Amino acid sequence: MARLRRVLVLVLGNLAVFALLFGLLEVGVRIFHDGLRETCSRIVHGEPAPYSSIGTGQWMVSDPELGYRLNPEQEGINALSVRHAEVTMPKPPGLFRIVVLGDSIPWAKGGFGFVDDIAKRLETRGAVEVINAGVPGYTSFQELTFFKRYLLQVEPDLVVWTYCLNDNHKFLHRFDEKAQMLFTDEAARSLEIHSSWDWIVSRSYVLTWIRVGLLARQEPVTAQTARFVWETRPDFNIAWKDYSWRFYESHLAEMVDLLKPRGIRLAIVVFPYEPQIIYRKMRDRLDEILAPQHHLEGLCRKYSVPCLDLYPSFERAYEQGRTLYRDGIHPNPEGHTLTADEVLRFLDAERLLPMPTMAGVGVGK
Repeated sequence: MARLRRVLVLVLGNLAVFALLFGLLEVGVRIFHDGLRETCSRIVHGEPAPYSSIGTGQWMVSDPELGYRLNPEQEGINALSVRHAEVTMPKPPGLFRIVVLGDSIPWAKGGFGFVDDIAKRLETRGAVEVINAGVPGYTSFQELTFFKRYLLQVEPDLVVWTYCLNDNHKFLHRFDEKAQMLFTDEAARSLEIHSSWDWIVSRSYVLTWIRVGLLARQEPVTAQTARFVWETRPDFNIAWKDYSWRFYESHLAEMVDLLKPRGIRLAIVVFPYEPQIIYRKMRDRLDEILAPQHHLEGLCRKYSVPCLDLYPSFERAYEQGRTLYRDGIHPNPEGHTLTADEVLRFLDAERLLPMPTMAGVGVGK
């Protein structure tokens, strides 16, 4: 009996040490990515690993039609609820104006993103203005609605509409009384797989990364029955549901009908979800893994919209040992640089941009 007690004490002691070390690792990772204050708030409120939560403070204001939008009273946000200087209207003669629509990916929280990079590189093309109209957490429905209300009037020559695989919801996020970004009931209901383990993993950065890594490295035999990580995510699972693409198609068709009579060009840029790239070794399941991209490419062909799928270039980068994400969704600085390279190459190939001249002055569309 004494020996059993010693063994039990030893086991419990080791478990306590492991729990302490794991807790320190989890907290350290969260502080590294989110900062001390936001980390403490999330731990206190028991919030999930915040892949797309942004800790809004007073950066957002409620909007009956859009759900929310950027607060024009905040520094750097203009009267159109866009993070940009005030936009001159009507558009000055000779100015080529580009609007980039999207969510937190083009927004590029906390730094210099691909939209800023593109704008800087286009300075050699003459009078070109790039308006970053990204709003964190927006879906394609919100982006279209936002564009119609605020950005159609700025008379863009080109709209670059970025697509993230969580865009097929009507509203993905809402805010609580503390301005914390939460999933909507609609997003939560889209899940079809539930388990206590999924709940535990969703609360941990470390366990989520471990889970994705283990699934991606399974042997081909076990990979046949592997459950993909997005199947339990209320934001991303919808891109693999056929019904959601009818909803997205209605937005794309409306945007095309809106822009075409006005001579405004449209291009779509599709961002992969990092687990898709991690699963790239499952060659026999790639059609399933890349089903959202195939859906979108088919719609772009149907509506004659140029479409850039970033998956191939991101996959090549991973094969070279590079990492392009900071959290599985949002590009890191290297990912933003590669995106800027690919988007500019694509837009030039599609003849959607002013071309540089020997004098560094653009020549128009």
